[in-house]
Order: sequence, then structure tokens, then C-alpha cells
Amino acid sequence: MNKLFLGVAAAAILFSGFAHADAISDRKAMMKEKNGAQMGALAKFAKGETPYDAAAVLAALTTMKEGTATFADLFPAGSETGGETTASPKIWEDMAGFKAALAKFHGDLDAAIAAAPADQAALGAVLGSVGGNCKSCHESFRVMKN
Repeated sequence: MNKLFLGVAAAAILFSGFAHADAISDRKAMMKEKNGAQMGALAKFAKGETPYDAAAVLAALTTMKEGTATFADLFPAGSETGGETTASPKIWEDMAGFKAALAKFHGDLDAAIAAAPADQAALGAVLGSVGGNCKSCHESFRVMKN
């Protein structure tokens, strides 16, 4: 019985390490694919580097919203370190503040989607608040690499 317990305990510890590594890789992928790539595309529309496409703008904003809907779930206890994470310890120290920042981001995305920016100027107006949220959250909840 003791050997069985030790085996199960060891497996649980090993699995939890993989689960935390998965959370780190999942949140990094989400930030890269759902936020970074979409924000890059939106910036090109806003700067006029890409011909304006209102449908593509709405799709990018919607992808960001959907991609971050469960983002806070990717920060379980124990995933504070490893996987070259740049997540700040402040996330776990102030999870309520982190979730409030995400809620503000989602609210601004909702407003941007509802506004359905029809041209470059309209996109610029909504992108300021969305991008400001990205910057604010990164300043508060991300450890910047040198």
C-alpha cells in the first residue's frame, strides 16, 4: 500500500509539473497568436500600411476577445516560474487586480467591436484604448526581458 501511495504521489507531482509547463506554453502561445499577431495586423491597418478591411479588423478584434476570455485560467498556482515565463509574481500576489485588468481589456474590446470601425480613423480611435490596456497590463504584470 505504501509503495502504491508513493507511486501515485510521484506521478501526481510529475504531472503537475507538466500541467504548469503546459499553462506557461499555452499562455505564451495565446499572447503571441491571439494578441500579438492580431495587434500587429490592426496596427498595419491603422497606419495605412495595409489597405483597410473592416471585416478583417472586426475579425482581429473578435479573435483577441475570444482568445483572452479564459486567459486568467492559464495562471494556476505553481506556474509562476519555468518555461522562460515573463509573467510577474504580481499576478499571483494580486490575482484580483490581474482579473480586473483583463475585465477592462475585454470591456474595451467589446466597445471596439460594437463600434465596428469602418475606416482607418475610426480604428485609430478605438485602438488607443485597446492598445493602452495591453501596455498597462504588461507594465504591471509582466517582467520585461533585458
